[in-house]
Amino acid sequence: MRLFLLAGLVMLLQNANAQSKKTIESKIEKVTVFLEGAQTERTAKTSLAAGKQELIFANISPSIDKQSIQVKADGNVTILSVIHQQNFMKEQQKQDEIKEAEALKEAQTEKIALQKNILNVYKQEETLLLKNQQIGGANTGLKAADLKDAADLQRARLTEVYQKQMETDRAIKKMEAELAKMNKQLQELNQKADISTSEIHVTLSTKEAGSSQFSISYMVKKAGWYPTYDIRVKDISSPINMQYKANVFQQSGEDWKDIRLFLSTGNPNENANKPSLEPWYLKYVYAYRQTTNTIQATYTPGTVSGKVVDERGNPVAGASVVLKGTRSGTTTNAGGIFQINVPAGANSIVISSVGMQTTEVPASVNGLANITLQQNLQSLEEVVVTAYGIASDRETYTDIERSENNRNKQRKSETALTTTISYQPTTTVYEIKEPYTILNDGKTYMAEIDGYELNAGYEYYTAPKMSESAYLTAKITNWQELNLLPGEANLFFEGTFLGKSLLDVAKAGDTLSLSLGKDKGVVVKRTLMKEYSSKRFIGSNRTDTRQYEITIRNNKQLPINIIVEDQFPISTQKEIEVQDRKYEGAKLDEVTQQITWQQTVDAKKETKLSFRYEVKYPKEKTLQLN
Repeated sequence: MRLFLLAGLVMLLQNANAQSKKTIESKIEKVTVFLEGAQTERTAKTSLAAGKQELIFANISPSIDKQSIQVKADGNVTILSVIHQQNFMKEQQKQDEIKEAEALKEAQTEKIALQKNILNVYKQEETLLLKNQQIGGANTGLKAADLKDAADLQRARLTEVYQKQMETDRAIKKMEAELAKMNKQLQELNQKADISTSEIHVTLSTKEAGSSQFSISYMVKKAGWYPTYDIRVKDISSPINMQYKANVFQQSGEDWKDIRLFLSTGNPNENANKPSLEPWYLKYVYAYRQTTNTIQATYTPGTVSGKVVDERGNPVAGASVVLKGTRSGTTTNAGGIFQINVPAGANSIVISSVGMQTTEVPASVNGLANITLQQNLQSLEEVVVTAYGIASDRETYTDIERSENNRNKQRKSETALTTTISYQPTTTVYEIKEPYTILNDGKTYMAEIDGYELNAGYEYYTAPKMSESAYLTAKITNWQELNLLPGEANLFFEGTFLGKSLLDVAKAGDTLSLSLGKDKGVVVKRTLMKEYSSKRFIGSNRTDTRQYEITIRNNKQLPINIIVEDQFPISTQKEIEVQDRKYEGAKLDEVTQQITWQQTVDAKKETKLSFRYEVKYPKEKTLQLN
């Protein structure tokens, strides 16, 4: 009797345990995507019995941060514990699908092999019929009726053989097309073989039966977004149109279908702790000589530097240098030189410039060779611009003087999604009003989230010592209010795609500068004036005189403004003296010895600039002055 009662009690306890667990389906309602990672918010509604019970929320992403899980419930519900665990049954289900696909592929391969064997049999029969041309013996005559019957038989059989060959060949091609589809499907399954899901187990207690609404949120990895820009310039009398686009990607293990999408400029993975200064103790250090690559490229721990040149060996200024697969990058200076931080694991660097073909080079720890960019023959050959600062039908503006009415204006294009922008203390959040779908496929989904009309001042820049080319640039003020992020920019001028550039807002000051590429309508030439250059020997010293002339020819229909830069040498030895510097019309930076002219060149005219200097040094020494 006691055994019977004990067995009954065990059965009651097992039934109670079975009833205390309940699997709940939830739906993703909202996703906030950060630059790295995303926060997913799910909702679910279910009826609850009175007492203690366990709810299982299934089909959750396997790559979630366990510490970020939050579960809320309305009503008189007390949450006792939240546990996260993996569910590998889904992964096994996918493995079964792979096995099934492989079995179908093997069966299809066997069918193709069989058809090929049948085709080979028909071809052998064709060869046999064609070779069997001799009818009857060598000394035996053949009646006309027999000859006709033999010819009819051979014709009929050959016709049938050829028809069978064509039918078999068509069947083989159809089967091979099906096999190709199977291979693609199998490849897709293999890429997503690991689709194990996870579950969130919530233990709760209720005082009375009823229904309750649950809200579950958690952070997922393998998701993020990065900005890109379309920058369109109609002409210099019109503002710049900038389209702000978000590129969203995710491979978190769950599909985001018809969700409320928020894009945040924050990054939860960054260290949020403020820095603190430690005591600074002075110690002696030992000098060392930095290793230098023989091809103008150096490497220091975490840093790679190099030089970008064109096909003629001239440096390319303003080229975009970006770590592949990231948004980290920089631009080359007037000498084509760049320096970029390379974290561990970075494999290659992508380099692009307006009018040039994009190239990719390894991020070698031993430095980079001179990187040559080939000309893009499809780029704009001629850039025609209106003069900088010249009045037109529109109100004229410069990058220095602007009225309040000419401030940057926010603009929505017809293709932009309806968004609401909220500004938080450290981040900006864009809420996309329309329901959005982003599948778990690792693909990048692009959405235009904002647009602006930016007043800009246009001018040319040249450093003929480094490159005898004139670069058209645009300068934007009051850009800080736009909350832009560093990103790649597609440049369009007069409806023509010029190439790509890097919007490097991290290094911009009060003015954001954009390089719009070379303008072949402005010709620049730097010439050593030999009749004014000389060498003199006085005592133990030698004095070299150099004078250069810079010619700027404006072949356009309208005047232009151009900034011209050059430099004087700087002495590093006491016995080397740089003297008698002449630089009429230019400004001199006493620290860098850089000289700068600001010139206006009329249409179809040219202007000439000149500068000179002397260098005195011991005559037994040799200096490189060119």
